Amino acid sequence: MARAGTRGAVSIVLYLAISLALTLHNKMVLQWHRFGFPWLVTAVHTLAGMVGMRLLEAAGYFTPKHLDARQKRLLAMFSVLYTVNIAVSNVSLHYVSVPLHQTVRGTVPAFTVLLSLVFRSSNSQGYSRRVYLSLVPVVVGVGMATYGDHYSFTAVGFLLTLLGTVLAALKTVVTNTILVGGHGLRLSAFDLLYRLCPLALAQTLVWATVSGETAAAWRFVRSLHSAMGKDSAGLDLAALYAPGGGDLAPLLIALVANGAIAFVLNIASFTANKNTSALAMTVTGNVKVVLTVILGCILFNVELSPLSKLGIAVTVAGGAAYSFVRLHEAQERAKEQAKAIA
Repeated sequence: MARAGTRGAVSIVLYLAISLALTLHNKMVLQWHRFGFPWLVTAVHTLAGMVGMRLLEAAGYFTPKHLDARQKRLLAMFSVLYTVNIAVSNVSLHYVSVPLHQTVRGTVPAFTVLLSLVFRSSNSQGYSRRVYLSLVPVVVGVGMATYGDHYSFTAVGFLLTLLGTVLAALKTVVTNTILVGGHGLRLSAFDLLYRLCPLALAQTLVWATVSGETAAAWRFVRSLHSAMGKDSAGLDLAALYAPGGGDLAPLLIALVANGAIAFVLNIASFTANKNTSALAMTVTGNVKVVLTVILGCILFNVELSPLSKLGIAVTVAGGAAYSFVRLHEAQERAKEQAKAIA
């Protein structure tokens, strides 16, 4: 028992540290190294995932499940959502500060509840009044933080971050369906990543080429001092991405490290879910938001207004309340089922 507790504590600490590191490192690559190509950053993540999962398969950590043609088509469609979700999150980091990004992402539970009701995938009977009430401070807190952010708020950045939040919630709902056996899939987390990463890599590279990112990135790599004009999507690459100087080697090292962190996070998340409880994971999520906001302000020189600080605190408190309410209700249902069986 003690050994299991130690293993759980270590896995949750590692998950928190790696998750925090990836969020901050993404911002560093996009801002400090001026590699402002979010689709290509996403391609780095998926390439690392593909290589890593192939190595784990070769080492015998898992065996891919046989899927029929219909199931493969379903996974291909899901891979589009998986890819766009990651890319939009990376794009939005261009336009907003880390604190604002994390605060808006704190509304994922609210959108997850709404989408679950629409698709009837997790609770066909709806949710209790306590769940809805716990989401009120989440929404109010985000509104306060956004209204009080006079330094990094832009309409484009906020809308992209909000879109990424909706996509994250949708991915959560669909992923749950796949992992628990929807459409006969019932894949393990490793098997799901094994199949998604190659599809996501192909999609990100295609979009990066169509949008002009690949050509702009090539010019960027060839001459870190050149201005690059605008791409086909209308982004001002010269203003956003032109560095003030530097070398290619640090950028390549940063990209390799970024991909490695993204892959390790997938493993850490799987391990933490296996070795800890739902309560530990929900508390960790709220702790991550707080630490990300604090470190984001320090590392990227972000100033927060008093209203923004209060809004962030309200959002985190609301997220914690939602998590505890959902966990408590799940425990109550488990007790009722146990009594019924007895």
